[in-house]
Amino acid sequence: MNNKNNILIIDDDIHNIQLAINILKQNHKYNIIFTTTGEEALKRVNEYNFDLILLDIIMEPMDGFEVCIKLKNNLKTKNIPIIFLTAKDDEQSISKGFDLGAVDYITKPFFSNELIARVNTHIDLKVSKDSLNQKIKIQNKLMLEQNKMAAMGEMIGNIAHQWKQPLSVITTVSSGIKASIEMGLPIDESSEIKSLDNILLNAKHLSKTIDDFKDFFKEKDKIQFNMKDILDKTINLINSTLKHNNIKVTQNVIDIKFIGLDNELIQVLINIINNAQDILNTSTIKNKQINIDVYKKNATLIIDISDNAGGIPKNIIPDIFKAYFTTKTSTNGTGIGLHMSKKIIEDHFNGKIEVNNITYKDGLNGAKFTLILPILN
Repeated sequence: MNNKNNILIIDDDIHNIQLAINILKQNHKYNIIFTTTGEEALKRVNEYNFDLILLDIIMEPMDGFEVCIKLKNNLKTKNIPIIFLTAKDDEQSISKGFDLGAVDYITKPFFSNELIARVNTHIDLKVSKDSLNQKIKIQNKLMLEQNKMAAMGEMIGNIAHQWKQPLSVITTVSSGIKASIEMGLPIDESSEIKSLDNILLNAKHLSKTIDDFKDFFKEKDKIQFNMKDILDKTINLINSTLKHNNIKVTQNVIDIKFIGLDNELIQVLINIINNAQDILNTSTIKNKQINIDVYKKNATLIIDISDNAGGIPKNIIPDIFKAYFTTKTSTNGTGIGLHMSKKIIEDHFNGKIEVNNITYKDGLNGAKFTLILPILN
């Protein structure tokens, strides 16, 4: 259709349709398609991408209000601006049209200049809005990549910590075997097998760490995964710094399968856990702790991540998920981790993320992040 704007006219009076077409065809940048029934219109919106819909109210068997409701409940068509074309000019009908999501109305018989002016205005607004949304999508993608790069830097540091002990074990055991052979010492076969098993075990640990790291950065479609496996992968990627900072992680996770983007969920979990870790590192608490609880509630999966670092000041809770908001100015915090976590949960999981402060039985305070994810069948 050569980059022209598509307009759909829905009216059961062919004379009204012809009049509207004669007026609008003067503007050569519009492609005009029409239907005389709501049922046919709902088929057409799946065949074309429309920039504007002119919709009559009084039609049978499906009136304009019902058509509008169906269009607004359809993900593909909910953002198409709708102008009601109607002989009704009473306030009740006009008000109902706006309540259902219409952007404007024109009473019939309509004037050429009015129709052209209103159509041009809403087409221009739609084009501007689409352009803005595209820019926001690009910005969000850049922020997501920036957040992943920050996570990569942290994970490389974690891997360096995680590898120290197994590499030390491999070096020590293999050096011992080599020295025994070079010195011609008697070989205890069972001891040698045990040593080789130890090397193999630690080598597998190193390999798994690399696999988890590589897997985290792969682009994936939605898959079915086990929540316990996701938590294990998450902790494995950041476990060394948790241990180094003497932070104990407790998990109470149900064994449940879930459908979604596993890498993006891991990214959210890492963002939240790392934030808790950063706050705990600034506190004087002796028993630093992060608690992860995963359970099912009705048709949703709930993931609670809480700490005992003292909680979040009430005055900053409303800003906690805003882009580039950070309290880590002294440690070069980017302020995008929690913002991107919220975007991932809302846009890719159709869920919600909430935060509040809690008080434990021992009197300590902390913050609790709650992920609420609809369970897909």
